[in-house]
Amino acid sequence: MNEENRSPARRGRRIAAAAAVIAALLAALYLLFAFSGIPFIAKWRTLYIETAMGTMTHQWLATAFLPGSVIEEAMKDVEARFEENLIEASDIAQGPKSPPLSAEPAQTPEEQAVAEFSALFPEVNLDTLPDSITWEDLPALEKEKLEGVYTTAGDKVWAIDVPNKILILTVSGEGYQGKLAIVKDSSLVSLAKNTLSGRGRTVKEHCEANDAVLGVNASGFYDPEGKGRGNVPMGFVLSGGEYSGQALKGRYQTAGFDYDDNFRAGRGLDLDGMRDAVQFYPIIVLNGKKNIDGSFGMGIQPRTVIGQTPDKATLLLVIDGRRVGHSLGTTVSECADILLRYGCWTAMNMDGGSSSSMAYNGRVITKPSTDMVDGRYLPDAWVVKGIPFIDVLE
Repeated sequence: MNEENRSPARRGRRIAAAAAVIAALLAALYLLFAFSGIPFIAKWRTLYIETAMGTMTHQWLATAFLPGSVIEEAMKDVEARFEENLIEASDIAQGPKSPPLSAEPAQTPEEQAVAEFSALFPEVNLDTLPDSITWEDLPALEKEKLEGVYTTAGDKVWAIDVPNKILILTVSGEGYQGKLAIVKDSSLVSLAKNTLSGRGRTVKEHCEANDAVLGVNASGFYDPEGKGRGNVPMGFVLSGGEYSGQALKGRYQTAGFDYDDNFRAGRGLDLDGMRDAVQFYPIIVLNGKKNIDGSFGMGIQPRTVIGQTPDKATLLLVIDGRRVGHSLGTTVSECADILLRYGCWTAMNMDGGSSSSMAYNGRVITKPSTDMVDGRYLPDAWVVKGIPFIDVLE
């Protein structure tokens, strides 16, 4: 055999040998990931399994590559955690007491404007407000996409809406980004119920149909055919005191507002005393304390959470996810940490995944993981009555 005939044969043997080595390495890595008891690897394997199994359409990412026994081991304690999370009813927070009246010297108009703004939004670090915003602007300030303005907890302020008493923050951390809206008047927060027959509404459409300036998704929905119509909620829906649907048991609990605008959560709430409520899980903040730990068997996902502070400010949190380079998502525990920075008393996780979205002032301001520009069709949404505005400050 001449040299020309030998070279292709040698190259073929080398390629085959290299392929065998690569295959052996991949097999070793797979076995290490799938079966290793090393704590670091076991932690991330469990998180991977929880994330995949926590979706409706991507469970194959776990079931196609990992043995059923490994998946079962990772998920074995999940239902026990949800059982421990069940409560009859959260406590009603006692708001901060008003300070005693004292004889103070008369304030200048500037001092009064600053004092009233600070009382409305104590979260804002006034030292970070730009010079373009003067004390004369503060009583009716309407401004989006603020640069260099932060809260006292260190989060970026995205919008200040004094007329509607809404503050919107950009929250971020390792691997995630999202928006947190702080709504100072909980009487303006209600559950918008879908009235279309063939499909649900996007959060933006729920806002438009209810004269709302802000909204986030709420209930999950049945989608047996995978068509994403989003018009049949999972669990009951209580909107404006009107009950519809069928209550779910198991891990599902009730979350919503009573007629005194207190946000309540639990499986045993008296619905006669509630004006707006849905069902979901788990309760992540209870009576001012974190009520979960770790991923709680739910992995890393896009998230939506609703909660309230002792002074009856509603907290609406949406975390983007499944977008490499922007945001992968969070655990429910990380969501609790974010809300506790702003004094949350009680909070419940809502439907997440590709349903998670926030609309404000006529447009979607988060990045839903669905391909639909304005997010998925949904059976209901938490909305905030208000008036849209035009950003007048340069």
